[in-house]
Amino acid sequence: MKRMFALSALLLLLPMAARAQKKVGEAASLGKIGIQGEAKAGATVTAVVRIKIEPGYHTHSNKPSEPNFIPTRLELTPPAGVKAGAIKYPEGKSEKVQGLDKPLSVYEDEFQIDVPLTLDAKVSLPLTIPATLSYQACRGATCYPPKKLKFDIEVSAASKAK
Repeated sequence: MKRMFALSALLLLLPMAARAQKKVGEAASLGKIGIQGEAKAGATVTAVVRIKIEPGYHTHSNKPSEPNFIPTRLELTPPAGVKAGAIKYPEGKSEKVQGLDKPLSVYEDEFQIDVPLTLDAKVSLPLTIPATLSYQACRGATCYPPKKLKFDIEVSAASKAK
């Protein structure tokens, strides 16, 4: 009976332990990544990257309200045969924070970043594009050290319509 109770208690604590492993300020996580358009040699497609922000946190937008605030920024390292276009960030949400005179331009909850990708006529699919999201998470007027979220964008050959 004691073993069964101990096992039950352990199973109940596992989800909390997984959440507890995130360090303070690690507020961004990767949502779904999609490719819009037909991925084939010579085409231009758009990588759609969705980012989730933990409840209670915000990050400064890509265009922060003050020059000394750290912007949220996506960087790609495209392989040969792929050219990334101008990255499209969402508008930041204006948020008044207690203790600050000026509203902040922030991202909260979820947001989407779009990246146009031009594929060379001789590119070989599938391919992987390493990416890094740099951000600084804050709770109210308290900000934590900047973080980097590394991930890959996968571009696969489009299936032919029948």
